[in-house]
Amino acid sequence: MTTVAAVRQCALTLAVSGIIGGNTFDVLFLVLADTAYRKGSIYHAIGPAPLFLISLAILLTATLLLGLIQRQRHGLANIGFESVAVLGFYLIGLAVLVWWPGS
Repeated sequence: MTTVAAVRQCALTLAVSGIIGGNTFDVLFLVLADTAYRKGSIYHAIGPAPLFLISLAILLTATLLLGLIQRQRHGLANIGFESVAVLGFYLIGLAVLVWWPGS
């Protein structure tokens, strides 16, 4: 919500800082989890489905950052290109997970 409020007030630096800071904080949890995991590196315990979800989250975050850099006043259905792209990537990711082997 802080990032959305910052974008609405045209404080793009605060919005980008909020996204990067939140992602950095999440990475700290991965460091703690990797330290606590006793069977080796936690990254070796990740299967293909969670790896796909992590990659999708990175793609969605990068798309939103591009939307913050290049603001668009009017677009398809009066939303910006980044919103259309995020919706498309999300639906493609959902379709991949539905038809994922073994799900």
